[in-house]
Amino acid sequence: MHTQAESDRRDRRHPASALSAVTGLLLYLPTLAGEAMLGAGVRWLLVYLGAATVGAIVPLGLSAEVLAWIAALAPLAWSVLGLFWPGRGWMWRRRLGARRPSTEEAMAIDDAQAVLRSVDPSLPEAGDVYVLDDPLPAAAARGRTVILSRGLLESDAVPAVYAHELGHRRSLDARLTEALERLELWGDPLGPIEPQRGVEATAGGEERSGGLLLGGARWALRLAGGGCAEGLLRPLWAAYWRDREYAADAHAASLGQAEDLARHLTEQELPFDPPQRRFLLNRAEHPPVAHRIERLLATGGSK
Repeated sequence: MHTQAESDRRDRRHPASALSAVTGLLLYLPTLAGEAMLGAGVRWLLVYLGAATVGAIVPLGLSAEVLAWIAALAPLAWSVLGLFWPGRGWMWRRRLGARRPSTEEAMAIDDAQAVLRSVDPSLPEAGDVYVLDDPLPAAAARGRTVILSRGLLESDAVPAVYAHELGHRRSLDARLTEALERLELWGDPLGPIEPQRGVEATAGGEERSGGLLLGGARWALRLAGGGCAEGLLRPLWAAYWRDREYAADAHAASLGQAEDLARHLTEQELPFDPPQRRFLLNRAEHPPVAHRIERLLATGGSK
């Protein structure tokens, strides 16, 4: 028989999940439409011109129009697929630089899962959890997986942070993250090159060496690489992700991890929390760590 406290925890574990999913999809759709006009449009033009030029010399087997449409629309379809069938497997791990946990790391993950299931026996099994070889404590939810850093697995905060990431994975957050990441194929391939160690950069060298031609090529390739539509909607996405961070914290609190997560944030994230500079709109995707700690302690103290 469940106690009233357990019922309250279950209620807090689903903080307006349906509304947040609808909100996320309402933001994703115009982002996808923007990418169709910006990224896909520029990709179509570049591939069409390139294929038409090369095709005059070497037969490609496909018309320039077909190649252009494939290059333009395939990333959009791949992004939408990320909402329904997000990746996990070997190629997906290699792209992220993650790996399967070692035996010792798997035991630490199982121990964290056991701690959480002692509070809520109905909690699903751990599922796919991967490890990132980073000495700093970090974690993320992506698609159907949770990614934990090696530094986190060596700390005592695994159950608390893992519970937070499970809050992201059980909602639409992790799938939206995967879908948005698939829209960005590359960044700025013609951006300024960092000078070699011991070599000073020449002031204004970029403008003098490339001028308008290089600038135009950079803009074309940057737009073709995707991600610009999300940047245009960044203030709206930032507000959405800040709310989702609070929701994931609430999920961790519902699993009895409020105080431990607050302690982890105080020790590991609060000292490095940057100021959120803004004029009219806030583009920060995480709320101030101090506010997260305040909410967690209030939640933990109200049990």
